[in-house]
Amino acid sequence: MTALKEFEKIEATAIWRADENAQRRDVIVTLGDATLTLFDMQERVLAHWSIPAIARANPGELPAVFHPDGDPNETLELGEDSDLMIDAIEKLRKAVERRRPHPGRLRLTSALVMISAIAALGVFWLPDAVRHQTMTALPEVKQREIGEQIVDAAARFTGSACHAVAPDRVLRKIANRLFPGSSSTIVVVPDGLQDVIALPGHHYVVGRALVEDHETPEVLAGFLIAERIRTNGSEDLIRDVLDQGGLIDNLRLLTTGNLPEGVAASYAELLLSQSRTPLIGPEILPAFSASKISSRPYAYAVDVTGETTLDLIEADPMAGRTPPAILSDSEWVELQGICEK
Repeated sequence: MTALKEFEKIEATAIWRADENAQRRDVIVTLGDATLTLFDMQERVLAHWSIPAIARANPGELPAVFHPDGDPNETLELGEDSDLMIDAIEKLRKAVERRRPHPGRLRLTSALVMISAIAALGVFWLPDAVRHQTMTALPEVKQREIGEQIVDAAARFTGSACHAVAPDRVLRKIANRLFPGSSSTIVVVPDGLQDVIALPGHHYVVGRALVEDHETPEVLAGFLIAERIRTNGSEDLIRDVLDQGGLIDNLRLLTTGNLPEGVAASYAELLLSQSRTPLIGPEILPAFSASKISSRPYAYAVDVTGETTLDLIEADPMAGRTPPAILSDSEWVELQGICEK
């Protein structure tokens, strides 16, 4: 989308609600080239909204209520003191609408539909076939490269991954404990992420809060274990990446081995904008048991009351036992400072 020059950078305060059950909270809204970015009062990224996918719930009324198209439960309220932001959003939405294709005469439309239907009959199988072939042909080393490419693309929203010699060594120790034999890599990012995201090639991206806000590494370990179960292996992750691209993108990856930068960027933005419900069912307990990790710290990190995570608390596989330490106290302290280096 081409933004109007007068609205290339605008900020305003607003009230955001993540879903119908969430509390309303004050946020800072920044209007960029084609995206609304929502920050909390500590300037941490909460969400990214694409301008073409924004709808207004109450046209002509104030406070103006916007929401992602198709998801009226997530809302953004802008009051009278944000009239410049409201005007900018509305003008950009109208500009987008003018650029959308509109139906012409019925005869022309019918002819185009018929031509499209005939073409679809000839090639409907091609995208799936190319996607399947690409997944089959990608070696492990290329999947790792794709994961690293997405980490780099995500830096636009999260900041560059935090690195230091000693903390990186500690992260490798955690990876070896939780994911033995998989050559997994764990990186910590400073902003834009509160939990863990898995990427192709056994990459795990961790928000700094998981290492800075907890007294022991069991919470971090629990979120890593849960994310491994959620993503169900690298094959599913590669499929998600390919689904984000089109037929031409998949053909380019298949023939050259290179993932287009635009696909990596859009996939990173999609992951970071999605809300993920923590896994709290008893099906994750065997993984905690296999890693000799207590499930109680993770359970209380997800729900401080323990009410919704009672299964993980009462059936803790390490209850009454002394599991081997994940890290020494000094190693954990070293890791907690990784983003301060």
